[in-house]
Amino acid sequence: MQWGDALMRGIFRACLLTGSLALAGTASQAAGLNPFGPTGLPLNDQDYAAMQAAADPLRNDDTLPIGTTRDWSNPVSGNRGSITLEERFQYDYQGSQLPCRKLRYHAVVRGYSDPYNIRLNFCRIADGSWKIL
Repeated sequence: MQWGDALMRGIFRACLLTGSLALAGTASQAAGLNPFGPTGLPLNDQDYAAMQAAADPLRNDDTLPIGTTRDWSNPVSGNRGSITLEERFQYDYQGSQLPCRKLRYHAVVRGYSDPYNIRLNFCRIADGSWKIL
């Protein structure tokens, strides 16, 4: 495999993971549908729930030091990974300073030789929920 092919495959997988994480709370995921079709990221609702449980303290607990990692796993699917708090920062949005977190996701999907790795920025909006920036 050429270096360029490996790079493109990695970028494609990162995009799939980003989309999957962004859609984790939507009705399509709640209904168990994979928005990417049969070749999309093979994570199920329990995988997303485990990831959410690992990410929540990293976003919400300001006493956790930068570099804190939380593991997640789903013994049923065989998928697992970790989420690491990399940064806390403020984002200026229409005159408001939104608290934000940069998290690094590492996911090992059963049956796939390469893990997925992506960094996502989450910012807390006025209603208290976290949105991907």
